[in-house]
Amino acid sequence: MTMKPVDEEIAWKLLKPVCREIDELIEGGQMQFLSGNHNENDGTYVLKIKSNHLHFASRGLRDSIGDVAYEDGHLRIGLRSGGIPLNIFVQLN
Repeated sequence: MTMKPVDEEIAWKLLKPVCREIDELIEGGQMQFLSGNHNENDGTYVLKIKSNHLHFASRGLRDSIGDVAYEDGHLRIGLRSGGIPLNIFVQLN
């Protein structure tokens, strides 16, 4: 498995199709990038963020929210954003 690090700029571009208010959340300090990786073998991304406010919505044909899991202050969201498969791990604050 070939994992490539993802920087903050790429992470926000990946999330933008399913989170239209992402710029406001970042500027307001409500959402912070922690880390990210891209699995080049299967095309999936894993992003870790910290947030106290989330609003994801599938609005286009290439967007979908698959599953959501919560445990002990951590949330995992599996989705497609612009057709790209993402797993978002959120540390809630």
